[in-house]
Amino acid sequence: MIERWRPKMHTFHLPISEATITLEDVEVLFGLPADGIHVAYLHALRDYTGLDYLHMLQWLTGFQPAGPTALSGVSRFQRMPVRHHLVAMDTEITDDSPPEDIDRHMRLLLLLMFGGILFPNTSENLVSLRFLRHLERLDDLSGYN
Repeated sequence: MIERWRPKMHTFHLPISEATITLEDVEVLFGLPADGIHVAYLHALRDYTGLDYLHMLQWLTGFQPAGPTALSGVSRFQRMPVRHHLVAMDTEITDDSPPEDIDRHMRLLLLLMFGGILFPNTSENLVSLRFLRHLERLDDLSGYN
């Protein structure tokens, strides 16, 4: 099938005709739901500055780096300060912890997972803070597609 793929047309050139794989095909073939909340880069985020992302990070996770030097570019952040903060925070999370603290801890863990496992950066040390917007409402996470 690779030999029959036409990248300019985004189709497969088959002896009977051309075929395009649609989102519905992916849903049927792989069992991935395609009718939930869409993960997209909002147009409003294009105007965000590094400081805006740091404020969002502090608001959603309670974590604030020592300085803006942890930023790389506008929206990428070094993972190591987050890891160090999580290690210190782990001792504070107990069965009696308030739900807000647990949610903040979960957002930081998910941010590291997104940046290190699901969408790794070539430097292997940076995570995009653009994911924070999708972590605002943790109850919605299972509905994203």
